[in-house]
Amino acid sequence: VKFGPSFQSGPLGGDAELCALMCLEDLGGVFFFMDPLSAHPHQADIESLVRLTNVHNILTCCNPCSAHAMCFVLKCALEGGRKDKIPSFFTTLKSPGVAVY
Repeated sequence: VKFGPSFQSGPLGGDAELCALMCLEDLGGVFFFMDPLSAHPHQADIESLVRLTNVHNILTCCNPCSAHAMCFVLKCALEGGRKDKIPSFFTTLKSPGVAVY
């Protein structure tokens, strides 16, 4: 397993760094936890990140439960050689919700 880079905290530009990596089509999945009970001064940046993960059809985990499920799927797919289980890690996917690219 090859882990990608880690980034700054969101308020320090970490979400923008993730967005840049998505635009370069060099990202298969994202663990991006956020506190849903507190306001974020960089809310526009968070919304941009979520929008881009949807546009580029990137596997995204925003809470511990989805992260645990993603780890299980990744483990099973990699151990079993099942690239079809995690396509965003091997090919660039376009969201079916976006008509024109």
